[in-house]
Amino acid sequence: MGRFGAQYINGTFYHDLHPVAGKLLIGLSEYVSGHNGSFTYTSGAEYPPHINYVFQRASMAVIGSLIVPFAYRTCRFLGFGRAAATMGASFVLLDNALCVLSRFILLDPILFCFIAMALMGYAGFARHRHQAFSAVWWRWLAFTGLSLGLAISTKWIGAFVVALVGLCTIEELAILYSDRKTSVLTQIKHWIARVVCLICIPLLVYLISFQIHFALLRSRGTGDYKMPSQFQSLQRNNVVSRQPHDVAIGSQITIRSHLPGFGLIYANETHRFPDNADELVAAGMPGKQANNWWEIVSGAAKKGNDTPSVRFIADGDILLLRHVGTKRYLRTGNAKPHNQGWDRRVVAAGNTTAPSAWDFWRVHIVDDVSPRPSGRLYAVTTRIQLINKISGCLLTATPAQLPKWGRDMSELICSQKNTSMAEGTLWNVEQVRDKRFKNANYQKLVKRQWLRDTVWINREMARSNNRLVPDPDRYKVIESSAWSWPFLIYPMRMGAWKDDSIKYYEIGNPILWWASAICCIFVYPAQIAYMLVCHRRKCSSWKPAEIRQFWDVTKLLWGGWFTHYVPFFFFGRVLYIHHVLPSLYFGLLLLAFEIQCAMRWYMPARAEWPVAIVIIAISGYVFYLFSPLTFGWDRPIKELAHLQWLPTWNLVTDPHLVL
Repeated sequence: MGRFGAQYINGTFYHDLHPVAGKLLIGLSEYVSGHNGSFTYTSGAEYPPHINYVFQRASMAVIGSLIVPFAYRTCRFLGFGRAAATMGASFVLLDNALCVLSRFILLDPILFCFIAMALMGYAGFARHRHQAFSAVWWRWLAFTGLSLGLAISTKWIGAFVVALVGLCTIEELAILYSDRKTSVLTQIKHWIARVVCLICIPLLVYLISFQIHFALLRSRGTGDYKMPSQFQSLQRNNVVSRQPHDVAIGSQITIRSHLPGFGLIYANETHRFPDNADELVAAGMPGKQANNWWEIVSGAAKKGNDTPSVRFIADGDILLLRHVGTKRYLRTGNAKPHNQGWDRRVVAAGNTTAPSAWDFWRVHIVDDVSPRPSGRLYAVTTRIQLINKISGCLLTATPAQLPKWGRDMSELICSQKNTSMAEGTLWNVEQVRDKRFKNANYQKLVKRQWLRDTVWINREMARSNNRLVPDPDRYKVIESSAWSWPFLIYPMRMGAWKDDSIKYYEIGNPILWWASAICCIFVYPAQIAYMLVCHRRKCSSWKPAEIRQFWDVTKLLWGGWFTHYVPFFFFGRVLYIHHVLPSLYFGLLLLAFEIQCAMRWYMPARAEWPVAIVIIAISGYVFYLFSPLTFGWDRPIKELAHLQWLPTWNLVTDPHLVL
């Protein structure tokens, strides 16, 4: 993640699949350490002398270590005794997986910190629930909202803690609604307070983080090709910002869809439809390439020119689009698309001497944002639709991908829904090559629309996430499945595994992982079932206040474990073992609470601290055993063969790796 921090310093735009708050913090740590942005953290490259990587990694370690005091404070807010709270914080401190990730420049320690902050904030708010609208009540509620915003602004996994707090809030408001002693005005105030603090504040934090992101990244970079043409035209050194604004018959152009992820219309000689080798695939391809260029050819008799050599394009004009590289025309016909069986296929076909009647397109100008005279087609600023002259269908971008014969490009069709204003039917000229026109100053023609750009980049992030699908025919040493996480079936190697390399192993403290898994999967559900049966039979020995206290604690801790773990069973993207660590945090605190309950039920009060110290000592000893893999092992890994407690661990050899 260090390279993203460097790009904030040098101002070059990038694209990533995660939100930006965590990367902004990484960039801040690099800036404070004296980094000038020239080193981009290329994999395997040596750090130059001016890079203070110790400070940068220490910054992440400090952020990661904050979850320990947060854990203790959370436990105390939830009513834990000091012994149990110390156990909970110690469990977090003595987990090897949480520790090893905090040693690197990654987003995960930042995410864990903000999730722990959100849990602590809501626990503090719940503790002061009977002091409604007091200063301390507002402080903890606003702090919770701020923490939620920071969590989801670091990684979208932060949405799970938002869901947890949301569910608890719904329960709380439902109880408040059923209380006849609470006036309607007071209930409305409670609703407004939560909407402001738990919805508006997180949303504001999320939007502000992207506003800062756009403000810092003002120069052309590796990721601005995914952004709208208007955004690119305002980036320094971007080719879109250094071109004419005028477009006319004879201009060579690239055509961008307003559907995020589609990119520019592309064609080449290599990719053809399997059922008709004469038809080249015309489809959407992200990025700027030589095969994106099309020449505008007049499709009607001349009506008159602004100048003898220039004919501008007006609303309703008929034109042809001839591919510059292949000399084929953009064409539709009666053939069906590959994915959309009820519309028309779009191809690149024909030749320069014999265009087909299916090659003619009518331009419909939707709108233009520039201050120049309307009614004409301009580069970047004019949104258009292209309507086939013969069939009346709309040239439409789709998110559906073509198979390998189509290079996995996004399919381009001609839709019979010719009254649609869907974003897939909207296009604009992104680049123009025409020596007849001078370059324009787009700073005077285009205004930044940061809200539109924020929505666009988030949709591109979602698309990038969805593309991270596992390959079922290929084994990858770093991937794992959600079912294997609680019992630590498949730890992960974090780098090279040669005898002379420094080896880090993402493995948790096995005793803590297994104990928390048993607690979350078996013990707590059994407790709830037993309590429900006792309540049904009216034989419970618990007082209502005791049941309420038990529920208020466990709904947060077990609920947090559940909401941060179970959703991964429904994810289609690739998964890694570190995805379970937020749920582990909740599980470790629940484990400490269950141990406290057991001690208070079956042991005298004076035994709490001795038992807690023994349990912490055992956890510390196991942490010490696995610490060489946490802090780095630079000797042959066979010397640590005694740490392979399960045959599925690829500590020494990988049983699944086929050489």
